[in-house]
Amino acid sequence: MSIIVLYLKNRRVPFRAEERIAECGAGRDVLIAEDRAAIEKALDTIEIAAGDFPVDLAARAPNLAWFQQWYAGADWLREYPAAREKPFLLTNASGVHGPQMAEHLFGLLIAWYRKFPEVFSAQARREWKRSVLHTADFLYGKTLLILGFGSIGEQVAKVAAAFGMRVIAVRRNTPSGSQIANVEKVMGQENLYEALPEADVVVDILPSTEETVRLMGRREFAAMKKTAVFANIGRGDTVDEAALVEAVRGGTIAGAVLDVTETEPLPPESPLWDMPGIIITPHYSGSHPRYDEMVFTIFLDNLMRYVKGEELLNIVDKTLGY
Repeated sequence: MSIIVLYLKNRRVPFRAEERIAECGAGRDVLIAEDRAAIEKALDTIEIAAGDFPVDLAARAPNLAWFQQWYAGADWLREYPAAREKPFLLTNASGVHGPQMAEHLFGLLIAWYRKFPEVFSAQARREWKRSVLHTADFLYGKTLLILGFGSIGEQVAKVAAAFGMRVIAVRRNTPSGSQIANVEKVMGQENLYEALPEADVVVDILPSTEETVRLMGRREFAAMKKTAVFANIGRGDTVDEAALVEAVRGGTIAGAVLDVTETEPLPPESPLWDMPGIIITPHYSGSHPRYDEMVFTIFLDNLMRYVKGEELLNIVDKTLGY
């Protein structure tokens, strides 16, 4: 008998998860697991896997037909290349990250431009810090460049437009000149060095692939305005971190706001921690209290499609990694 496995820690398992999966699973047994050993015992019988399923086991499950991962990024495929060759379908949680990630991004940008870290630090010292009024800036009228324009980029563009920003985008699979809502201009990847000098804010939402690893490096930072801010809410390894430190420290760019870093957790010895002009949050821009239930809904929708033999939503190209 083939089984469906949902692997999540108990406190994250959605309400009535086992019954809801069984209702959609056309008679397949359901295993809710939070123990790797339980999965390994059932490895030969797993047809469908979902949740935080140990990715190294995906390549070892001989009858795995479909894996619904719980997040958007599939960069784990680079670490386990054997999984690429396996015939199982891979789907992701694309579509549930846009609103909270856009809000997180603009929270960071507003904090950077309005000098909130300095003021909050002064508050802790009970100091009325008025000197920032000469340096505090705003988003209105600035140009924002989005690198990696997908569903999250769409939400970022929408919010940027509401702030009165001009939005441009560089997108791998969209020809230059294409029309996208809230985006004034779309350029192909080959036009990156034409786009970078236009931007006051460069937002990295790139996935981690062979093509994007360290895509933002010395040459790219040098192409930006000296007054520009770099933001990364995508993947930390799309940035050459040493080049970023050099660019901020040397005044090549004005600063950076980061929700992701090349190594996570960020090591205590990293110069990013206490560099002026850099704001860091610990990779939680996509999180919110209803996240697991929203992804579970995608899983159930896909499960019904799977049972009916219909095309699944959010299929990941395992060769490309997104």
